[in-house]
Amino acid sequence: MRKLLWIALGLAGTAEANILEERVFTGSQQMVPSPFVLNPAANLTSLTLFAVEHSKRDDNVSFLLNPGQNEAEVKEKISNKDIMLGGQYPLGGASLGAQYSEQRRTVSARHINRNEDNNELFVARDYRVNFCVDFTPQLRGAFTFHHTAIQADLEGNFFIGDQDRTRYKGTLSGYGLGLNYQIGPLAIGAFSHAPMRGKAMVEGEQKIVTEPGVYGATFNFRATPVLNIAFNVIRWSYKHDERDDEATSPAEQQGITLRGVDINQFLRKTMAYGVAGEYGITPMIFAKASLTRQEGVFLFDGDRVPGDSKDAETKLRYNEIRAGVAVKNRAFFAEFGLLMNSAEENSFRNNSRFGKMGNYKAKGTGAILALGGAF
Repeated sequence: MRKLLWIALGLAGTAEANILEERVFTGSQQMVPSPFVLNPAANLTSLTLFAVEHSKRDDNVSFLLNPGQNEAEVKEKISNKDIMLGGQYPLGGASLGAQYSEQRRTVSARHINRNEDNNELFVARDYRVNFCVDFTPQLRGAFTFHHTAIQADLEGNFFIGDQDRTRYKGTLSGYGLGLNYQIGPLAIGAFSHAPMRGKAMVEGEQKIVTEPGVYGATFNFRATPVLNIAFNVIRWSYKHDERDDEATSPAEQQGITLRGVDINQFLRKTMAYGVAGEYGITPMIFAKASLTRQEGVFLFDGDRVPGDSKDAETKLRYNEIRAGVAVKNRAFFAEFGLLMNSAEENSFRNNSRFGKMGNYKAKGTGAILALGGAF
């Protein structure tokens, strides 16, 4: 079998995400060759891919600064830009791979009572190594180790200016496991990525930082020679992160949040399940679509994680729809798609650090463009 070299360039829009696994979980992507999948055992054994992703989201949030006051409003614009490079090299019954990902998230928030925007930047660079083993012709297992470097440049309070910004850097590490079993036209996968844990130095003080873990299952079925169907289920797991504790700005000692002013820092994703399909219109042209149901909770108590106290949580559910078209053969693929999601919540269980929440609305749209070739 000749060796393949895949090179891809993509422009994509996704919901906000925290870690690599979360950023790349899309039903549409189940059909495209990629090293950036949730289950490391589902990777191709000979693959090199480069991808660039871009997403945008607009949020509208209203809240009360204090009980009895008039309602205030915040409008946010969030932009995510990802660069990813990865590959798998076959070793005869096994494969060894490496991946690099860099995400730059910018937040621009405007408080109705302030004439200036709050602008913040968050960067995460993820490095990982994958090792896959073919236990049998049908069963493959995989182990992945990843190390992430983070940095932030934030205000953390709507009424803090550039003269009192907080900047910090940190590192985290973690691991993941995966299995993939092929039974004729059906592939069944299971995976688990433990929560990442590390340290960050914030104005000379060491903080324990974490990122959520994910685990779940995937089912891919070739129903006919021209129809593929995929179903995916994911759950998130959390550990306490000291960035959720109370903090103050370096100069004027004002109260801030170390995750910035983005209200979505309080939204914890808990579960997602989705279905995707790919239909071959011709031997080279394919229509694709996916529907994902996302569940999460708003949690404003930094001492708790989802599941600790249902009374302190406000549930949020929303759908994400993707549709697109792909052109591909054994040596080339090109894909273009569109996505749309929206979420809304009008009643919150308890007070947030921003005040008593009134309502929350968020809309996200984006485009996906991927190009690849085998040489």
